[in-house]
Amino acid sequence: MEPSVSPPLRIVHLEDVATDAELVARELSAGEVEASIEQVATRAAFVDALDPPPDLVLVDYALPQFDGMAALALVQEQCPQVPVVFVSGAIGEARAIQTLKEGATDYVLKDHLSRLVPAVRRALAEAAEQRARKAAEAALQRAHDQLEQKVAARTAELQETNTALEEEIEERKRIGEALRESEAQLTRVIDAAIDAIINIDAELRITLFNQSAETIFGITAAEVQHRSIVPLLGEELTGRVRAFVQAHATDQDGVARDSTTTDAAAPASSGTGQYLGQEKGLQALRNDGTPFPVEATLSVIALPRRQRFLLILRDVNDRRAAEEELVQLQSEAQYLRQELQTEHAYEEMIGQSPAMQRVFTAIDKVAPTDATVLVMGETGTGKELVARALHRHSPRTDEMLVKVNCAALASDVIESELFGHEKGAFTGAIDQRQGRFELADGGTLFLDEVGELPLETQAKLLRALQEQEFERVGGTETVAVDVRVVAATNRALDAEVDAGRFRSDLYYRLNIFPIEVPPLRAREGDVPLLAAHFCEQFGQRMGKPVEGFTSEAVERLAAYAWPGNVRELANIVERAVILASPEAPIGADQLGLVLPNGAPNGAAKDGMPGGFPTLAEAQRHHIQEALDRTGGVIGGADGAAALLGMKRTTLHARMDRLGVDPEPYR
Repeated sequence: MEPSVSPPLRIVHLEDVATDAELVARELSAGEVEASIEQVATRAAFVDALDPPPDLVLVDYALPQFDGMAALALVQEQCPQVPVVFVSGAIGEARAIQTLKEGATDYVLKDHLSRLVPAVRRALAEAAEQRARKAAEAALQRAHDQLEQKVAARTAELQETNTALEEEIEERKRIGEALRESEAQLTRVIDAAIDAIINIDAELRITLFNQSAETIFGITAAEVQHRSIVPLLGEELTGRVRAFVQAHATDQDGVARDSTTTDAAAPASSGTGQYLGQEKGLQALRNDGTPFPVEATLSVIALPRRQRFLLILRDVNDRRAAEEELVQLQSEAQYLRQELQTEHAYEEMIGQSPAMQRVFTAIDKVAPTDATVLVMGETGTGKELVARALHRHSPRTDEMLVKVNCAALASDVIESELFGHEKGAFTGAIDQRQGRFELADGGTLFLDEVGELPLETQAKLLRALQEQEFERVGGTETVAVDVRVVAATNRALDAEVDAGRFRSDLYYRLNIFPIEVPPLRAREGDVPLLAAHFCEQFGQRMGKPVEGFTSEAVERLAAYAWPGNVRELANIVERAVILASPEAPIGADQLGLVLPNGAPNGAAKDGMPGGFPTLAEAQRHHIQEALDRTGGVIGGADGAAALLGMKRTTLHARMDRLGVDPEPYR
C-alpha cells in the first residue's frame, strides 16, 4: 500500500500589492513550504476565503480600506483555530507587540522575509500542538466517561450474575489500557511543548511538570511532584495564581469553596482562563533562585470528582534578546539606507602614476593592521575610496564600514551622531539611539573631514580612540567598542593645531600612519585612464555605448588643471556621455572645458590652464577656491558668500552664469 501524500497547505494572504504577494509566495516556495496561496485585497474577498477555514492566514498591517487588525478580529471570530502571521512594513515596536497581544502568532517585516518560513512553520506547529492538546484532552474526557458508563453497566450485571465476572475484569483491563494510552499520548504532547506546562491542585501542589518546565526551572519532575509551586514563583505571580485558584476552586461536589466570588450553582468549567502578560514584576524563580521574566496563562481543568489548574509559563528572556537584536538591526538598516541614498562618484581607484603607486603601496602595508590612518588630500581626490580600500583589505572586511561626514553635521548634533544618546537626553530625543561608534563595533569608522569637528567633541573623540570606550549623550553607562578609525581631511591639520582650532594630542593620535592622496594635476598620465573608465561606466549605466574620446578631447582633458580633481573629471565625463552620439567618440566641444585664449594645449599657470585667464575664467576660479575652502557651503557666516563679500543670492546668480556646481566641493 503506497503512503498517502498530504495535500498542500491552504494559505489566505491579505495583501493589496501584487509584487509583495509574489515575493511572499516565492519565499515560501524557496523554503519548501508546499501551499496553495489565495491572495485577497478586500474585506468581502477575505470573508469568503475563510470558508472553509484555511491552514494559515497572512495579513498586511495597513490596506487602503481594510486593515490587518480588523482581519485578525475576523479570523478569531470565524475560525479561531487558524494561526495569523502579520507580513508588513515597519510599523513600530509598539504596534508590532500589539498585534501579538491581540492574538497574532508572529510578525514578519517585509524587509526581512528570511524570517517568514521559520515564522510560518512555527505558527503551523503551534496550531497543530494546540489542536493535538485539545484532541487529547477530549479523548481523555471521553475515555473517563466511557469508563464510568461501562463500570456502572458491569456492576449492575455483576449483581445479577457472577458468571460474567471474568469477562468484566478483562473488559476493565482493556479500557484501562486505552485510558493509559490516551494519558501517554497527552503526556507526549505536553512534553513536546516549548513552554513550561504545570498542573496544580487547589492547594497549589504540583501534579504535572513537563520536560520544558524541567529545562526552564532546572529541576526534575520527580523532585517537585506533590510539592508546592510557590518556591518557583515570584511574589507577584504567586499572588496572581493564588487569587485565580481561590476564585475558581470547588469541592468534590462541584460547589464553589468561596461563595462570595463564585456562584455555587455555576462552578468553573474547563476553558475558564486568564492571560498574564509581560508585566513589570511578573517573574518566576529557577531552582537556584535566579529570577526571570515570564508571561503566563492560567486555566481551569474540571475533571469528575476533582479539579486541576493548568499554568503555562513562557520565559520571555529570549524574546527580549530578540527585541534588542531587532533594535540593533533597525539601527544598522537605517544607516545602510542612508548609505544607499549617497551617490558615490566612482567605485574603484585607478592610476598608474608614481604618486598613486605610492598610495597603493601604503594601503597594502597598513591595511592588515588596526593602526589609525589619516588620509589627506584636496577635495575630490578620492579619500573615501582610500578608506574603503583600507577596510576591504583588513581583517575587518566582513564587518561594517561606517561613514561620518563631520562637515555636514551641525555642532549641536555631531556628538550624538558619533556616540549616540539616551532617551530624554535633549529635546527631541524620544528614544535611545546608537551612535556611529556602536554601529561600527568590530568594523571600521571613517571620519570624513575630521578637521571640522568642534574642540569639545575632539576631547571625547580622543578618549574613544585611546580607550575604545565612551558614554552616550545623557547617559552614565560606559560603552566599550572595538573600532578601527580612518580619518580624512582636506585641511593642513598641523596648521590648524598652530592656530588653536585642532587639539594637538588628537592630531598626533590620528597621524599614526598618514597617507597623502595626490591631486589629479600631480598624477601624470592618469587623466586618460580615469576618463576612459568613467566613459565606460556612465555609458553602461545609461545604456549608451560611446567610443572613447577624440584625440583633441584627450588633449583638452590633459591640458586642464582640474581644481575639482577626480570628482570634477567624473562630472565632466558624465555630462559628455549624455551629449555624445551613440557609438561615436566624445569630442572636445562636448567636454565643456573652455581653456583661456582658446589654447587647449596651453600650460598651467597659477592653477589655471593656459597663459593669462579671461575675466570669466578668473571669476570662476576665484569662486571655486572659495567653495573649496568652505566645503561647498554657500550661505551663513562661514559660507563662500561671506568669504567673497557678496550676498548669497548674488553668488548663486554668478555661479549659474559661470556654470559653477557646488556639489564637487561638499
